[in-house]
Amino acid sequence: MNDPERSLVRTAPVLPIQEDEDTYLPPRKAVHPSEEGKWTRIFYATLLWLFVALVIGLTVWGIRYY
Repeated sequence: MNDPERSLVRTAPVLPIQEDEDTYLPPRKAVHPSEEGKWTRIFYATLLWLFVALVIGLTVWGIRYY
């Protein structure tokens, strides 16, 4: 039952790492930065101005007709 060949742990062969690559690619975030923060700020500013316009419109409508 104790066969020395069976007790050996089988591992994947270790591949050498190439340190001197000819081409270097920067991370995608460095090349194409996210515009998520920009669009979030525009969205919230638009919501704020729509709310202000609604309040002003309802105030004018209330004063004029009631």
